[in-house]
Amino acid sequence: MSTNHPKFRIYPSIGVARLGNGPALKDQAIFSPEIPWDNLYKTDEQYLTDDGKIKKQAQRFYVYECDAQGVPVKRVDPNEYRIEWHVEVANKKPFWYNFNNCLDLSILSTNQNLSPNFAKEKLAPGIGATQRNPNVLDMHVRDPEHPYNYRKELVNRPGLTTVRSGDGLTPLRGHFPFPEHDHSNGDQSGKKVSRLAMSLNTEHKDVNLGSIEYDDGALIFYAADGKSASLNPSDLNTDFADNSNWFDDICDGRVTATLVSRGDDSRIELTDAQSAAWIVTAPPDYAPQIQPIATMYDMILGASNETFPFDFSLVFPLLYRLYRMQWVNLGDFLSPSFKETIDRLTADGKFKYLFKKEPAAEAAAVREQVFRLFRDPAYPYNNEPIIPSKCATNIENRGSGTDELKLPFYPGDGIDYPGSPAQWFAIPPMLFDALKQWRDGNFAAIEGLEVENIDALGAYFRSKFLEAAADPSKKPLLMTRAVLETLYGGGFHPGVELTWPMRHNLMYSENREVFKSVAPGFSLFGLREVRINSASKAEQEEIFFNDFGLQMGPEDIRESMRIDDRGVRHWLWRITPGDLTKWMGIPWQSDAGSCQAVFIEKQYPVPAWWAANLPVHVIPQESFRKMSDPQILPETKKHIYANRLPWLQTTNTGFVGYHAEGGYMNGLISMVYQWDKIGMVTGRKMDPPIEGVPEIVYVAFNGKSNR
Repeated sequence: MSTNHPKFRIYPSIGVARLGNGPALKDQAIFSPEIPWDNLYKTDEQYLTDDGKIKKQAQRFYVYECDAQGVPVKRVDPNEYRIEWHVEVANKKPFWYNFNNCLDLSILSTNQNLSPNFAKEKLAPGIGATQRNPNVLDMHVRDPEHPYNYRKELVNRPGLTTVRSGDGLTPLRGHFPFPEHDHSNGDQSGKKVSRLAMSLNTEHKDVNLGSIEYDDGALIFYAADGKSASLNPSDLNTDFADNSNWFDDICDGRVTATLVSRGDDSRIELTDAQSAAWIVTAPPDYAPQIQPIATMYDMILGASNETFPFDFSLVFPLLYRLYRMQWVNLGDFLSPSFKETIDRLTADGKFKYLFKKEPAAEAAAVREQVFRLFRDPAYPYNNEPIIPSKCATNIENRGSGTDELKLPFYPGDGIDYPGSPAQWFAIPPMLFDALKQWRDGNFAAIEGLEVENIDALGAYFRSKFLEAAADPSKKPLLMTRAVLETLYGGGFHPGVELTWPMRHNLMYSENREVFKSVAPGFSLFGLREVRINSASKAEQEEIFFNDFGLQMGPEDIRESMRIDDRGVRHWLWRITPGDLTKWMGIPWQSDAGSCQAVFIEKQYPVPAWWAANLPVHVIPQESFRKMSDPQILPETKKHIYANRLPWLQTTNTGFVGYHAEGGYMNGLISMVYQWDKIGMVTGRKMDPPIEGVPEIVYVAFNGKSNR
């Protein structure tokens, strides 16, 4: 008899696999990190295959035995249990809605991720969205006697796929359009036929959504190949997020397991929201060693509405992530930049005052200087530079005046509203409040620590994560955190991997603190148990194809957030396969390629979008080779080091920038065919060293020249 058993759980609870055109083989893939910060300084990583293909980023899942409180204790031994793994994923992008902007911006926030001023002062109201592929109809709406819903075929859903010991690599066989299985529509050979494809005088396409493999009790999930296309080959992708008739091979869904005792053949099913895991596939992370400024882990913390014991470790990761953006974005390398501020403090012998409190006056002045650089998420500004809309006839910054541009230099959720202060990204209120606490001196100094620069301090913090990973109860929770820290936590337009619903606690069946500190004396916001609010099997049957009709707006989201008997649309927060990625752009290459430089009136800095995952300006591999050439003068090498190249020019995609720039459309189209040839930013040791150049540099490699 099968029963749910809370004593076992799958980790990481949320996993990420990334697309690549390399093979789905263990020795030809890279794996999602299992310890935060572990890979930051590695200089021998290879993200390309020997023949120049982008390696898939695979995700490993494990089953852990837990104590009575659900805290992991040890990994389940496959010699004690036979483990069967089950995966059910889907791609719902063509079925869902166009993206205009975040629909929660008109709703008064009750968490620490959105300033209440968004709704109170209407800084950037949510914009209603119509269905993608609007010409594909649910015929029952037009004719009650015609029950067929063509829109269901817009969901690529391979169904439940199982692997066990002895099975080989198993593909997640998908199609687009997906032939429905709940009616008789086979041809004489028994092959399923897509009615939607037939109506378009074509056939459905095979679009696999990845593959899975049993690996000594663990599960390996390999992402798909990055396939995107239109059913009609003459249709071009002309929008950054919404292209009808198009499909891609992104997906998300549930990872479950069955344990069969080798002693008595009893079965334990890990299928409920508290024991199952969730897998998300995403575009390649083209700079895997560079972390986003605000991460998805930060978002989930903010959604919990908890308070955290304060220490310096709550602030330093934010500061360090922003400093390291210099490797992928020119606006963070030049001046003004956070790098410039930190380098000046270091040169003046004041860097230590970030984490020491004496002498009090000097240390307080440094903290105040740094704090004042950051944008307040309450947005008490009305005069930062204006980002032009795609409808602009020019980019003259009318009305800009005296307010200095604050950090970070990245667009925010209000990009659709020129003149709104929310055009610019502010770190979430939770992180901003931590900065305030630090500014006010409400932290314990790190005594006895002598480091000369921010990278040395970063290495010290990395050692704390490695120390925590030696604890068998912390290691599984670190796995989840390591994954979530690779994902962007805002701003969202729509995002690079996941988007705005993730900042609301309704998304989670569990979001609670397990350990207050990662390591003794270093809270680092602790370690958490985070589980997606996945629907039960019965619920999934009822809500899998739910939608809001022809248009969805902020009021629909507001209604869905009600938890009383009137919450008739609360199903939005009960997650089924495909529901996390359905909000993202289609094809993924359009959004990934379009979010590059954002030109405003000022020359410095040039803002950009998702540089930690989709770089904007990089050191190309040719420059790195010249920097290692003994025949070139050291002074010239420093000039080469500073001469960054637009990332997309590491191949021949053409120019892609924010929607107002010329060449934008050609860039969108080229990205579909050139995505696998753009440079992967990888850490390499500078040998021989160059005075004034860091010991480790991060270089964009592509083709066969990644070593």
